[in-house]
Amino acid sequence: MKTNFKSIIFSASAFLVVVGAILPLFTTATWSLYIFAIGAAGMSVMRLITPYRGKNLRMRRLVLIELLATLMLLFVSFLMFSGGRDWVVLLTISALLQLYTSIMIGRIPIEER
Repeated sequence: MKTNFKSIIFSASAFLVVVGAILPLFTTATWSLYIFAIGAAGMSVMRLITPYRGKNLRMRRLVLIELLATLMLLFVSFLMFSGGRDWVVLLTISALLQLYTSIMIGRIPIEER
């Protein structure tokens, strides 16, 4: 299995997002917010620098939804720093969009991607 540098950075960023989303529920430490923000920024940058170059319109739409859901994480990190619990709703929406796109991309045959 060949893994490139971009996928390693994306996986590490996704891990930081998960950890950074769970920690504020249990602790009031401000460093947990920075963990989430770094992970969200890493995921957003990796999605932005790896665009979809194919011609399949369905795949293009799903990749665009993935990008939107990832960029929503940046807004979630802003809401986390501003205080309150409003960020939980937007984080849930982003997670559901990413779950939907990962399932639907998996259903597209490889030769059509």
